[in-house]
Amino acid sequence: MMYSECKSCLPATEVRENETSYTIMMELPGSTRDDVKVWQENNTLTITGEKKAPEGNRVWNERIYGKFERSFAIPANADRDKIEANYADGVVTVMIPKTEAAKPKDIKVN
Repeated sequence: MMYSECKSCLPATEVRENETSYTIMMELPGSTRDDVKVWQENNTLTITGEKKAPEGNRVWNERIYGKFERSFAIPANADRDKIEANYADGVVTVMIPKTEAAKPKDIKVN
């Protein structure tokens, strides 16, 4: 029985925004922290890595393997010096806080 690999597939990714930050979550089941690299350059945040296929003959394959790269524009209101990346349970989470000036503020009514 033959199998085929999806060479152009990218990991499932979700980007969220709230009043204080942006969050990027990328699913990488089967990868390790050492398989992933996150960096910023200019106004771009890039996540690269590789999900390695296990050894042995596969009869059927619907899983995604191989190298990937995703880039995201960093918003102007982001605090670039406080970006953090974490890896847990097969998910890379990148937190991009907003600058203090971008956060909502209550204005006292006189």
